[in-house]
Amino acid sequence: MASKSMRDRVAAWRRLLERCGIKATRKRVHALRVVTLRLQAELERDRTDLPDASRQAQAILRFSKQAEKLRRALSPVREFDVWIGKLRGLSASLTETGDYVPRSMQETVRGIDRLEERIKKKRNDAEIKLVAQIGKRHSQFVRASEDVDEALSEYVFGEEAGIAGDLVERFRAVKADFSTFNEKNLHEFRKRIKTVRYLAEIHASTDRACAQIATQMKKMQSAIGEWHDWQELGLEARKHRSKGKGLAELLDTVTAEAFENALSTVQMISASILGEDALNAGSLQVEGGKQPAREDQPALGAALDRQLA
Repeated sequence: MASKSMRDRVAAWRRLLERCGIKATRKRVHALRVVTLRLQAELERDRTDLPDASRQAQAILRFSKQAEKLRRALSPVREFDVWIGKLRGLSASLTETGDYVPRSMQETVRGIDRLEERIKKKRNDAEIKLVAQIGKRHSQFVRASEDVDEALSEYVFGEEAGIAGDLVERFRAVKADFSTFNEKNLHEFRKRIKTVRYLAEIHASTDRACAQIATQMKKMQSAIGEWHDWQELGLEARKHRSKGKGLAELLDTVTAEAFENALSTVQMISASILGEDALNAGSLQVEGGKQPAREDQPALGAALDRQLA
């Protein structure tokens, strides 16, 4: 039958939903999004053991449909929160030295402040829409979670032996779909491996191999996510480009270096998980012929070093 931990996670999801429906703070939005993704990953795996027409499988499908609607509503708020955090970190990095700041850099800092204010206004508008969406669909969200909880309580699943090996094969199958990586498909790769990560995290406390896979998946997703967040922030900045070019150029530099770091991280971790030769350049082909840097290097730090040189 459905485990107590599953029931606890569904109950936690409902509590977070209630809180976000009152006030969608940064922490609440992030927590609800993560719990939703983990529940979807676990339930989709359970569904593979069920007949398609069974009550349990249909309950999972209904919950997944509502979960997708919730994630779409959460996404803009979460994205604005990430951008605001990055801009604050960028501004602090430019001004924390205490030394004289060149005039061109001062304009960059002012550009960061202006962009942050615009994003904060958009974030406030997005929060209002999110709270309204949760209120509008609240009964559907809750009913879907109650249905899946009740349906799974009546079903006995088999033992989950060999889950780590299954996760490695899932990752191998995803990786096989990407012969090369570029700016058009790297984010899609990140989304495709989310299920592997969240399933590994669910079993990490009882399976050491799953804990290792979860750690590796998180590192890989974080590196790709770092690049994608900078890329999207750069696109947002271009919508409101002022006469100063300093901020746009800085964001372009940070984005490019974050991309190289993401490619390097994907190469090294993929080789580790799949037992490939990490030193073989063929283990990760990058469109354009440029291989990523061999060592991890924080993109923001390197970019700022050049700006302040």
